[in-house]
This record gives sequence, C-alpha cells and structure tokens, in this order.
Amino acid sequence: KIMFKSITLIFVLTSFLVSCQPKVIPVLPKVKPEMPALPSLFSQLEARQLSIRDVKSFLSTKVSGKYFNHSLRQALLVRGDEAIRVDTYSPFRQVLGVLIYKNGKTLLYDPGSNQVVYEEKVWDVMRRIIGANIDFREYISVFSGGIPRLSHLQAKAANWNLDQTVYKVETIDQETGEQVDIDIDAYTMLPRSMSLTRGIKETYRVYWGDYRNVDQWNFAHKITIEYAGRNDTIVMEYLDPVINQGIDPSAFQLASELLNR
Repeated sequence: KIMFKSITLIFVLTSFLVSCQPKVIPVLPKVKPEMPALPSLFSQLEARQLSIRDVKSFLSTKVSGKYFNHSLRQALLVRGDEAIRVDTYSPFRQVLGVLIYKNGKTLLYDPGSNQVVYEEKVWDVMRRIIGANIDFREYISVFSGGIPRLSHLQAKAANWNLDQTVYKVETIDQETGEQVDIDIDAYTMLPRSMSLTRGIKETYRVYWGDYRNVDQWNFAHKITIEYAGRNDTIVMEYLDPVINQGIDPSAFQLASELLNR
C-alpha cells in the first residue's frame, strides 16, 4: 500500500509539473506570396499614388559627396506631380533658399543676394546652397512615396529576388526610352527602390525605407537618392509628415513676399 501510494504521488507530481510547463507553440513558416500579374501590380501602385494628393513635412537632410558632408533642415510641400516647394535652412534656422516648382516653371529665392532666379540658373544656386544639384522636377513623385512617370512605364519582365521577398520589375519609359527598374516588397506591395538608366549608364537610384503608419497610409519616412555619375547621396528623413490635409495655393506663389523679407 505504501509503495502504491508513493507511485501515485510521483505520478500526480509529475503530471502537475508537466502541466505547468509553458506550451511551445510551433512557429509556422511564413507563406510565400504569389507573384501577381503585372497589370494588377501596376494598378495597385497607381491607386496608391493617386490616393496621396499632397504631403507636407519637415525634413532632416544629409548631403554627402566626394568633397563634402553636411546636414540641413528643410520644409517640404508637395502636391501630386504638379508642384513642390522646398525651404532650406541652416543649422541656425537661417533661410538658405526657397525653391518652388509649379506648372512646369521653376524659381528659387536666394536670400544671400536677395534675388529670385529662374529655370536653369536655379540648379547652379541649388548646388551652392545644399552642395548638390537636385532637379526636383524629375522626381516629384518620389517625395510622396511614388514612382516617377509610372503611367508611362511598360513592364518588360518581373522576377523574384533570392529569398522571394521582393518583386524585381524591369520597365521601359515609352516616351523617353529610359530603363526603370523597380523593387516592390512582396508582402506590403510598397516600393523599396527604383533606378533609372539612360543609355547604358545608371543616372540615379532611390530607396524608400522606414515605413510607418500615417493615418491610413503606410508611408516611407526615409528617402535616399544616389547619383551614380557624381557620387552624391542625399538622405531625407521625414519628421511628422501630414498627408492629404490640403495645401493653400498661396504656398506656391512666389516672388513678392520673398523679396520683401
């Protein structure tokens, strides 16, 4: 009887200890997504770009190149593909320049000379102010998380990356003949990077990263632009971006109030 009671007690204790052990939940392998048809993929990209009508944000910007490396603070206003305004400040909050592009026209207010310069002269002043020649006209869409000239791109091929997490899409711009390669996250369907090649030379490459929720959008808070020919790199980090809250048209009205500062 004593032996039976001992065995029973051991059994009860063992059962109790086993039941108290934390249960190990098996980790299921992540299901690999199927590559969508290219028309469907482009439709999703276009729908997202059209849904973001305007963006405004402060930026922490780092510009680096072979002979320079400095940081700036900027204020960004961007409306679709039609208008952009970039105010650039020194670390001491002094206005270094105000660039505005709207309806195909570009100008820049240069407080150093208290002048407004137009069109091609803008880019010379821009290089002096921030250390790099950024032609914002070419890729306004980039700053609201979109792919420039998406509606003009025709897909040539699509493949997986090695671990099947990215769709690598090769396209051609039907108007310019330029090659545009796009990397799309297979799980979120959001752009990770793009590159543009003119002729046989890559001109620039864009990376979108640090995606975070802003209202209903998963929005890239870090944009990196690399210029292959010049070895210049610009990294822009968004500080509390605001989407689709409207931008007063007067924000893109230039000269009078700027010259009177």
